[in-house]
Formats: sequence, C-alpha cells, structure tokens
Amino acid sequence: MRQKASKLALALSGVLLFASGAAADTVLDFTDVLPDSGSINGALFSTNAQQPTGSGVIHSFVRISKANSEAVQGYNTDARPLQFDENSSPTFTRSLNKSALQSVTIGSDSYYQFLLDINQEGSDPLLSLNELQIFVGNTGSPTAATVNATTGTLSFGSQATLVYDMDGLDDANPNTSSRIDLDYNFNSGSGSGDMYAYIPTALFSGGDFITLYSKFGDLPFGNNDGYEEWAAIVGADTVIPLPAAAWAGMALFGALGASKLRRRAQQEE
Repeated sequence: MRQKASKLALALSGVLLFASGAAADTVLDFTDVLPDSGSINGALFSTNAQQPTGSGVIHSFVRISKANSEAVQGYNTDARPLQFDENSSPTFTRSLNKSALQSVTIGSDSYYQFLLDINQEGSDPLLSLNELQIFVGNTGSPTAATVNATTGTLSFGSQATLVYDMDGLDDANPNTSSRIDLDYNFNSGSGSGDMYAYIPTALFSGGDFITLYSKFGDLPFGNNDGYEEWAAIVGADTVIPLPAAAWAGMALFGALGASKLRRRAQQEE
C-alpha cells in the first residue's frame, strides 16, 4: 500500500507544473506507461495505481454503454427516460450529492476524486475519452440537455451550471478539443478502475448536486466492448503526500510530460 501511494504521489507531482494554466487542445496519452499522469484545464488525471473496491469505498453513479456503437455518451441523473446511452437502472445511473464526495489534498490544493472504469476488448484495448463536463445544480434529476453542435458542450439551462469542461470554458475558442487516450489492458476487468480524475473543489459552488457528462470513442479510439462507468471515492478526506523525492523529480516528470504532448501533437500533424 505504501509503495503504491508513493508511486501515485510521484506521478501526480509531475503534473503540478501544468495544473495552474489552461491546456488548450491537450492530448494525454495514457497508453504507454503505468503509472502516468497529466493535467487539462486545472484538473489532474492519473492512471489508477491503487484499486479500491467495495461499496464502502467507491460510489458508482453513471454507467454508459450502447451495443454496436463506437461513440457512447451519458450523464448521471434520477430523471427517466434517460437522454443518451446511460444504463436505465437506478443502481447504475443516479444522482450524486456533493456531500458524498471525498476531498483529496495534493500539494496545497484540494480536489474531488472520481474513478473511471472502462471496458474494451483485450485484443483492441485503447479507448478515447473525448468529453468530460461537470455541472453543479440544486436538482438530482437534470434532464433534456441541449448540445452545442460546434463545441459539444451540454447545457441544462437553469437546472445546472457548467463548472468544468475538459475543452475549456472559453466561448471565444470553440474549436478546442482535448482528449485522454486509455488502455484497458493496464487494469483489465470490470470494477478494477482505470483512471482517476481530480477536479478542484473550488469549482463546486452553486448547488448540492453534481452532474458528470462524458463521451467516449469519437476519435481516434472507439468503444468496442462493455460499459464505461464513473464512481465517486467516498469516505474521510485524505491527503496524498508529496515526498522529498517527488519534489526532486518534478522537473524530470514535467519535461517528460511536455515531451509526450509535443510528440503526440507532431504525430497528428
């Protein structure tokens, strides 16, 4: 347990170099090494080096799947009928109250921690997370979202306010399209978890309920098997320590991360 926590802290220490600035049109490649980490628009993302299981640790709140479809999307809500590709069972798709979230301190900053579990074929394990948007409101049953055809951004009107968008909140730059590429084979099997998303707690104002929308498989890596599921990490607030070795390695991790982003950008030109 101590070794896994240290690896996670060391990986996250490298992304602190990026966390303070907006990262427009960023691609995080989480398909080559484990553990890995990066930052997009102030949120931290890390491949899952420590796998919590059990109802007392994780709180699943939205499950997304659609047969024979490379692109799948959905958000958590108690409203029925559902709008996109969400599982209709209230066990798997339901409201999420902010009071259930665990606060995690990394360095000097506080985040809410979410766990993503993906499913792909072992022979074709890569999957792209193309959209991640988080809303705060006073209802656990948001419904009938409208979708901006240009930006892909949802709007719930007065039901909920957008507080985080992986593509950014800047309407003056509507063509931004960040994504995260994941490898199912790193933590294969349902329930094991594949990635943590750390969203700054300071963003979560204006309501008691959290709505998380995500879309997978647009490009370049499509959905080919099973469901994608988000869970909140529940329990007492925690601190992820950054040991002295992590601070010494920050420059190295930062350089590696920047190199990776540049390399991926060059490959796609």
